[in-house]
Amino acid sequence: MTFFQRWHAFFDKPIPNIILRLVVMSIGLAFVAMGVALSRATGLGTSPISCIPAVFSFITPVTIGTFTFILNVIFVFVQVILLRRDFHPLQLLQIVFVFAFSILIDFFVPIYAAVPFANYLAQVVGSVIACVFTATGVFLQVKAALIMLPGDGIVLTVARVFKKDLSKCKIAFDSSMVAIAAISSLVSMGGLFGVREGTILMALCTGLFMRGLHRVFCNFEKFVPTKGHVTLTPQEQQ
Repeated sequence: MTFFQRWHAFFDKPIPNIILRLVVMSIGLAFVAMGVALSRATGLGTSPISCIPAVFSFITPVTIGTFTFILNVIFVFVQVILLRRDFHPLQLLQIVFVFAFSILIDFFVPIYAAVPFANYLAQVVGSVIACVFTATGVFLQVKAALIMLPGDGIVLTVARVFKKDLSKCKIAFDSSMVAIAAISSLVSMGGLFGVREGTILMALCTGLFMRGLHRVFCNFEKFVPTKGHVTLTPQEQQ
């Protein structure tokens, strides 16, 4: 047997498989957290899902990680209300993962806050790198196929319950997040902070980078087997 065949055979076993996928999921969370922290540091705005926590972290002394946790817990409870008996209790594990995610964000924020962005070009480059971080993180989360974070879970839930197109629900959700963040920023601070052109860049480019990663790492399943293994991703529960 080759090294890759042995690798696949070993990690295709239940316990090693869960451990490997948890590691991949954790690395994915770390990359997304780096993306959030870096995009906040550039001053050009964060991704649509993170712009509300980013704005309120500027308005109040509460950290962006704390606001991220609070907002995502609300998303989980909305899923519970909408799905009722169809809500799988194990989906409450979303809260555990988002708690770890929030801690990672607050860990990386001061690190990237120390990075000097001398001019607008440097800010744009920083935003693009943040897009790459975010795309890499989401890619790894998808490939781990363990569980979705609440921000994605609520969109899927709304699409299922109200029988709406998933892509349209995603656009409406992201747009509402940006609108709430922009209004909150304008009313509280008289300008746009945490939500700017970088937010649009993140929304447009993250998906493009993800598609590129899917093409480059099309054989990722050979390294992280998921077929036939336990998953709590909402797609599997339809």
